[in-house]
Amino acid sequence: MIDEKILDEIFPITSREELKETYVEELKKEGFVITNFSSGGIFNMLLQIILQAKVELLILLRNLLSHFYVRHATGKWLDLLGEDFTKKRKEAKNTCGKITLYRDPDAEARTFVIPINTIFKTKKDINHEELRFFSTQAVEMLAEENSIIVPVAAEKAGSKYNLPEGQVDKCMIHLEGINKICNEQDWITEEGSNEESQEAFRERILNAWAELSSRPIALKYKNICEGVKGVLHVRVDDLHPRGQGTIDIIVTSTMGAATEKLLEEVRKAADSIKGEYDNILVKSADTTYQNVDLTITLPGLAADEGIAERAEAIVIDYFKIDQDRNLNEFILFDLSYALKKGIEIIKNVKYTVPQEDVIVDKDQVIILGQVKITIEREGQHV
Repeated sequence: MIDEKILDEIFPITSREELKETYVEELKKEGFVITNFSSGGIFNMLLQIILQAKVELLILLRNLLSHFYVRHATGKWLDLLGEDFTKKRKEAKNTCGKITLYRDPDAEARTFVIPINTIFKTKKDINHEELRFFSTQAVEMLAEENSIIVPVAAEKAGSKYNLPEGQVDKCMIHLEGINKICNEQDWITEEGSNEESQEAFRERILNAWAELSSRPIALKYKNICEGVKGVLHVRVDDLHPRGQGTIDIIVTSTMGAATEKLLEEVRKAADSIKGEYDNILVKSADTTYQNVDLTITLPGLAADEGIAERAEAIVIDYFKIDQDRNLNEFILFDLSYALKKGIEIIKNVKYTVPQEDVIVDKDQVIILGQVKITIEREGQHV
């Protein structure tokens, strides 16, 4: 929103009483024969309607003025201004990936088909929500196979479907002979993403001019590459990392590591503004898996039912990939705070793995690995 002081200079809003006095004086000067504008009179009522319309028109003009500038526009107005810079807000995108099914060694070996649109779902998250995935094609499991991979897509768009391994573990129909369902490590084939936030889109629009310049190189590549759906963040190293004229573009996706499909889309975007002598390398941010083993202490008489599951959901939410998190840091105090805020009866949180804060290189992303939650009571173990 434009500063109120500036708006007051352009479109000052005067109270209706002050406007009334001004209008009445002007009418008198013009020789208007009616002079009775006292409260309750018909002419006072008509004048008040006119004055209210003027005040509301001024308020509307003040609001509209803000939407004429990229720094202040919101919603669809910002989308319209983005069109002037050939920029479109990144739309939300569905996660696609692979679910692995394992046959029970003791089950009868037979061939069967997992139908298209078979529904797989997760454990409950921090909001007690189960996320669902649909198989995108029918898959036949042969009698001699012990496991099979089923391609799936998220029910809805959004980065919350970019789950860590081991979260998708149920099927909505009975699969005879299957004793384990799992999304394995690196199960995602296409990153899901949320609709681009207003401020992120605004920044890309404001940086659009950088794409037309020859300098600075880093900003122009960063801006156009971050316009690709599924990209969370881009860092550009234009200080000749591989020799004279080389430029490295490091991509962090909405799931951390970028898939090859996403990297190819980023390469195409970078090539569209590539300089004649630019030697570009587009690569994914590295990921490092971090296991978490912690013990929660509860009051002696507190019920512990569901506490471990809720705590695990909070841990998963803490490691969620988004712009509000420092992706290369794991600060134990922050997770402890989240646990105590989410489960108020927790007295203490003690870490076995890791035992101290974890901070990795700026081009790395910490991804949640295995989670172990132990519950103990004050003065005794459960």
